[in-house]
Amino acid sequence: MAHQDPNPTLLELAQQVQADCRIIIDHLARNALPSPSLAADAYPFFPGTGPPGVDTFPRLNEDIRKARTRLQVAATTLAQLAAGPADAALTGTIGHFMSACLQYIHHFRLAEHVPVDGDISYKDLAAKAGVVSNQCARVLKFAATKGWFRQTRPGHVTHTAISKMLLMPDFRDTIGYVTGESFAGGPKMVEAVEKYPGSAEKNETCWNLGHNTDLPMFEYFEHQPARMQRFMGCMRYMASGESFSTKNVVDAFDWQGLGKGLVVDVGGGFGHCCSEIATVAPHLDFIVQDLEKVVAQAQRERANDKDIDRIKFQAHNFFTAQPVKNASVYLLRFICHDYSDKYAAQILGHLVAAMGPNSRIIIVDEVMPEVGVLSSVEEQRASRMLDMEMMLSFNSLEREEEGWQSLIEQADERLELRSIRRIPGNVLAVMEVGLKQPN
Repeated sequence: MAHQDPNPTLLELAQQVQADCRIIIDHLARNALPSPSLAADAYPFFPGTGPPGVDTFPRLNEDIRKARTRLQVAATTLAQLAAGPADAALTGTIGHFMSACLQYIHHFRLAEHVPVDGDISYKDLAAKAGVVSNQCARVLKFAATKGWFRQTRPGHVTHTAISKMLLMPDFRDTIGYVTGESFAGGPKMVEAVEKYPGSAEKNETCWNLGHNTDLPMFEYFEHQPARMQRFMGCMRYMASGESFSTKNVVDAFDWQGLGKGLVVDVGGGFGHCCSEIATVAPHLDFIVQDLEKVVAQAQRERANDKDIDRIKFQAHNFFTAQPVKNASVYLLRFICHDYSDKYAAQILGHLVAAMGPNSRIIIVDEVMPEVGVLSSVEEQRASRMLDMEMMLSFNSLEREEEGWQSLIEQADERLELRSIRRIPGNVLAVMEVGLKQPN
């Protein structure tokens, strides 16, 4: 369990910050790595935590990973104590102001009109974006208090390393999804609870009320291709980072041991997960299934990718019968958490009907820890944040181990949860599910 003193003093926290800073600084110096900075030309990731293939620095070892986490926890608590309980409480209630500013920044593409080098006046920036100058300046000045953009001189603004992230397409899509989709559901929580008490339905959510539609999100996106593409960009970005990296799928299961087998990636989007697996399992073939429009785009974008001759795409709705029978593995990555038990059990049920005696279902999703197992920073950033997103947008949840056991039994009594492997530094766990073997 992650031990956290519930009542640390200012001095104890300052000493913890200093000690962990020293560990991290020594690590960076010893490996000739860039120092963290918010300057516009700074390296955009903490070295060793960015997307593999983009961030080529060595992955963090366990000691450095823990030091970073301790530092973030101590620094956060230190800031709260320095503010005092009353101010700290008030600060926690005004996150919607920043979300509103980021929605404005994203929608009017302000980041793209700010020079990568140098600055621009608020007046000229507003003219380029087609917005009111005074309003633009007020939004950016508030965002600057959180490290997004920086005023260089009176009336002028420039990028920081944080705001410059908006120039990366998939990160931009992530901000667009959070502020354009999820943000609208937040104010509707009480209304949804009162209108649909205890609902497990896909179309009786806070998101539905916020967007004034009776369609579940993904069905709605079928009629809104730009928003579907934005969602896919968000998923790509999340999968590329340290916390949700697809690499954990490769490391946590013996794919090579399947030999010449077939993996069906159910709801697999653009097939990035299968591409990762293909690099370590040269004898496997893959079928990536998703909705028709997603498959059409994936086939266009990935036509020349490495190993694409072993990866086929197939249009399929996982709420219908699974057409591929007796696959070695049916892979569900980041799927079940989008659905309440009622619907997640249906997804699993269709796979059971297609399984052969040696087929397995690999579920890659979060297994919620007990409170206190993770640090407060890790728990908030990953587990609790995602759980709230599932509640607001899907009437679903992030499940604890008992919840996964219950879901699997509900789907089919012949199924058993064989193993759970958690990966340090990664939010997701890898679960192996199979058919019970006769005694």
